Amino acid sequence: MSLSIGLLLVTYLWYMSNQHPEIIVTDPSTVISAECCEDGEKLSHKSAVSDLGKKDRDLGKRICCPNREPLAFSRWTAERTEPTYGELFEKHADLCHGNWTPTSCVPSQFVAVIVPFRNRESQLRFLLDRLHTTLKHQRIAYGIYVIEQVGDKPFNRGLLLNIGVRETLRQQPNTDCFIFHDVDLLPENSANIYMCDQHLRQLSSGIDEYRFHPPFSNNAGGVSALSKDTLFKLNGFPNRYWGWGNEDDELSARRLVHELHLSRPPSHIGRYQAIRHIKSNRKKGHYTSFLQFRGFQNDGLSSLDESSYLMLSNSSYQQPASTHSQNQKIYIPMSWSVCALHSFAENLGIPVDSLQLETTQPGWMLSHGYSDTFEQTARSMLYKHIRIDPSPIYNVPVKPSQDTRESWFWFLHFYGWI
Repeated sequence: MSLSIGLLLVTYLWYMSNQHPEIIVTDPSTVISAECCEDGEKLSHKSAVSDLGKKDRDLGKRICCPNREPLAFSRWTAERTEPTYGELFEKHADLCHGNWTPTSCVPSQFVAVIVPFRNRESQLRFLLDRLHTTLKHQRIAYGIYVIEQVGDKPFNRGLLLNIGVRETLRQQPNTDCFIFHDVDLLPENSANIYMCDQHLRQLSSGIDEYRFHPPFSNNAGGVSALSKDTLFKLNGFPNRYWGWGNEDDELSARRLVHELHLSRPPSHIGRYQAIRHIKSNRKKGHYTSFLQFRGFQNDGLSSLDESSYLMLSNSSYQQPASTHSQNQKIYIPMSWSVCALHSFAENLGIPVDSLQLETTQPGWMLSHGYSDTFEQTARSMLYKHIRIDPSPIYNVPVKPSQDTRESWFWFLHFYGWI
């Protein structure tokens, strides 16, 4: 009898030692500031979006932006036809270089969605359609930034995300919230609000290939959100992981140092579909490098500068020689944003007053020889494209400030293996 009680006690102590009280499951409504919703005048001064009209800023009853009404999505299948950028822009013609702001309310956060990218063109198009549909439905003020790695160096997700933060803040310094989004994950529940709380928040708590549960308790990969203040406290992502694996694990470990929670929506809300593709293998040496994560103040946002990477032209598009006659009008759908009109005219090398707004469809442009220009303009409206070559920082050693190597016991406990 005493042996049985002893075994039960040992089992209980083992179970409790493997719990993670710093990991919390919270409803998406917790990312919405009740204070802001109740005080419209206060929020109007905090808004990150500077071009809203006074009428919108003063309407306190329209202050709570996030919309949680359900939105039905069809699941992606391999047989689905890949959309063109022109087709996507027809659905989202009110965008300006990936940016959108609701006009019916005043948002409390400007959200930058950063997508690391290389050689996944088809997945990117499906993701853009789903993201724009979801974020506009939620009435989020947002911008989508696609950070493309060019060259022959191994893919470095953490580095791309850090570069995305740097370049985003140059263009939109009032960004409040960063969402780091894998290109192959499609959100399936519009109730999963794309905003930040005061924690490290993993939005993708229910990915289908993991049977709609996190693969381990401390996992923070897939789609994660961090406020600007919290992101800089953690020094962003590590830059030293060339090849697949561990940069998101280290982000989760860094928040432990600062005693931050890892928050998630319930798995039925944080549902994502992973677009099937050939997976890469974890790079050799990444686990060993991960054990030195406590030297993270030397590896992250703080270790990047102008010489760390090369900024490349964001388009291979060559402007065609203009055959436009002075009195010729080009008919443009009335749904286009002013931003798109100017971009289209610039790509053609013509004055913007040569464009005539009509209740027409883009088919007119396609049949009159403007298909390439239309596709190029559409692409530039759907997202901000940032192409970089990371060669300058490749093989630059990252040295911890002191011997910070964790034990293998800590390592096994972090992954929930003991």
